[in-house]
Amino acid sequence: MFLDRQVDFRWHAGIAFESSELQVSHFKDLVTLVNPRSAYTFVNYLYENGRLYHFLNAQFEAVLRAEFEQYLNWAFHKNPFVRGGETVREIRFDGEFRVRTDNAVLGARNVVVGIGKQAQIPPQFQGWTGRNLFHSSVLLHIHPEVRKKHVCVVGGGQSGAEVLLHLVGLPQERRPQSITWVSQRENYLPMDNSPFTNELFMPCFSDRFAAMSESQRKLLLRRFGLASDGISETALRAIYQALYRHAFLEPNQCDITLRPGCTVSHCINAGASHRLTLQHGMDEVEEVTADIVILATGYQNALPDFLKPIVDRLEQIDNELAIREDFSVRWDGPRYRRIFVQNASPGQRGLADPNLSLLAWRARRILDSLRGRVPCAKPEHPGFISRTSIENWPEPVAEEMGSGI
Repeated sequence: MFLDRQVDFRWHAGIAFESSELQVSHFKDLVTLVNPRSAYTFVNYLYENGRLYHFLNAQFEAVLRAEFEQYLNWAFHKNPFVRGGETVREIRFDGEFRVRTDNAVLGARNVVVGIGKQAQIPPQFQGWTGRNLFHSSVLLHIHPEVRKKHVCVVGGGQSGAEVLLHLVGLPQERRPQSITWVSQRENYLPMDNSPFTNELFMPCFSDRFAAMSESQRKLLLRRFGLASDGISETALRAIYQALYRHAFLEPNQCDITLRPGCTVSHCINAGASHRLTLQHGMDEVEEVTADIVILATGYQNALPDFLKPIVDRLEQIDNELAIREDFSVRWDGPRYRRIFVQNASPGQRGLADPNLSLLAWRARRILDSLRGRVPCAKPEHPGFISRTSIENWPEPVAEEMGSGI
């Protein structure tokens, strides 16, 4: 039984802009990469809805997220084991798991948790969140009035880029008076989507990554951060073209300022606005006043509240639940009663863990473990750089570790 609190499946609804595109191939759907014959593939979704030829003729460079959300909702309602409108309140254990929702208490021998991550609010902004300072994940839920306002977007990844495109794409009469886009990276950098880097998103590399030392894993996550956290070439080009239009074709309609290489060191509420202190390097400081602040600052792991009754029995590593090879959590309960987690272990499983790339493979590995069977998917040829001695990289020195990408 699959429980979800949504009645109709929505995928990142708060930031689902009309022009947003997938950053991965549509083959990286719910099931294709482990069972292309499944009735739940994206291609079969197109076929059953009578638009497979139209999709081919449209020649999209990438699938629109709006269409991929339609596909996920189609699968959500197609599967008889999915139960929507069920909010899980707590999970207890008394020899078997007791899953309490608003409507029932269900018994289970095993539990799989796949609720994703929560919005990350940096410390300098905590305490000020509301309708005028909020995370980008809720932008389309809040629908702030930005007309003639000063807006500051914080965060130089894909979400920040899409927020900027959304703002500059508003009708002229609804646009902000100014937009400041702040990023701590030295530039607005493209996603590394090259073939050899994409070998980091193959199942064989996930297992190799898990076998590395903790320090080597952290080093690799930092070195290849742009493989998952850069901006798509399409978005970068669209932003540059928007800047061109605003500078030369539509002057004085919206003042757009880019501030890469900056850290927001302080944020102070000033009545109806917020005053942000931008730190450039060690010495240079700049003050920015914004009516609306949108935090495109990513997501972080967080233990769901419904695990609180058993949380002291679960082993943790840093901010992650410690997992075994089959994605089951290490805990002090019996080995034949297990809790599996999905999209919660990048520090143990690599950049691909929160990415669609290994979604189907991870689900198959969990299913094989639940059924006690040898993996039945056709084995994949090893990566072409599988012999590269990443495992033999020298252990990083302290100052090289840093605190993030």
